[in-house]
Amino acid sequence: MDLHQTITDKIIAALESADPKNWQCPWHRRGGGLPVNAKSGKAYRGINVLSLWVADQVSGFGDARWATYKQWSELGAQVRKGERSSLVVFYKDYLADNDDGDPERRMVAKASFAFNASQVDGAPPAEAIPVGGFEPIEVAEATIRATGARIDHSGDSACYIPSHDLVRMPLRDRFVSADGYYSTVFHELGHWTGHKSRLDRDLSGRFKSQAYAGEELIAELTAAFVTAGLGLASEPHAQTASYIASWIRLLKDDKRALFTAAAAASKAADYLTRLPG
Repeated sequence: MDLHQTITDKIIAALESADPKNWQCPWHRRGGGLPVNAKSGKAYRGINVLSLWVADQVSGFGDARWATYKQWSELGAQVRKGERSSLVVFYKDYLADNDDGDPERRMVAKASFAFNASQVDGAPPAEAIPVGGFEPIEVAEATIRATGARIDHSGDSACYIPSHDLVRMPLRDRFVSADGYYSTVFHELGHWTGHKSRLDRDLSGRFKSQAYAGEELIAELTAAFVTAGLGLASEPHAQTASYIASWIRLLKDDKRALFTAAAAASKAADYLTRLPG
């Protein structure tokens, strides 16, 4: 199985099947959080977040918990007969000789298969996940304050200006919802993380002429990862619809592009949410 191609094809299919008048990417979500492993309690990261979000979107599970068949058994639950698993990826390292004949450590992607809590009998009760309301918005405000980013609420559109290291946002009352505002500001802060003084993200070598599409995809996924981690809904950025065609082209040209973007977005989300407040 070509793991990169399999997962990339699923994301492309989700993007291509979206209704242009009322479309939704797999990472635009009205509630819940990041998918988590039911046994370890740890959130999935990078490409696995997208893979499981797509599976949830297609099947409508509505539960953030996932685990392998064995892990569910260890939790006293039983995967129902006929249920189909969803692909997740993990990496194993191994020693191999380089061109000089010296051993070096390399990483190889391996497939694993997870089932959602909705697909099993006897799953432990899920803890309530706070969605919307005053507290999650305060969490978002605290996260934004902790970045120390300069945010100017005076523009007609949202953007990040690298030359001034400045995020420009419309006034808050220009947004239909608070979720829309936070999705947008975390998108722009995703760009902000790539500044040379922070994560120093340069995609020109990796994506060449498609670096702009790659950077916009990273920012979009960063916003989705951060808002999900905070228990907020994720809504499309105002310009997201115009990016869809370039993202599809990027993913079709490079089966590893989505893995690169998701990993970079997880790193950016970590940067934004782990800054001291």
